[in-house]
Amino acid sequence: MTIQSQRAIAVHPGEILEEILEQNQITQSEVARRLSMAQSKINEICRGKRGVTPDMAMRFGKLFGQSPLFWLTLQKNWELSQLDESVYAAIEPFQMAVV
Repeated sequence: MTIQSQRAIAVHPGEILEEILEQNQITQSEVARRLSMAQSKINEICRGKRGVTPDMAMRFGKLFGQSPLFWLTLQKNWELSQLDESVYAAIEPFQMAVV
């Protein structure tokens, strides 16, 4: 049994956050105020300079009425997309028994 690599179409969570803010006419400052944090953190996420942690995923989930898993999945897909798969080419998989 071979497990195939499936690259997700990756978008940094900050791009999605920026779209949500624009579509709903919400400022980064308002998000920061409601989350009781520095506006610079929100800006860094929007610019792709900072990732979404589980804590931030929970905050965004509560703020926008979404599951925190939505934000964590975006982050995970982004991080995986940034890996160079050729670095792992020499790893030989185990031959797994089919159960």
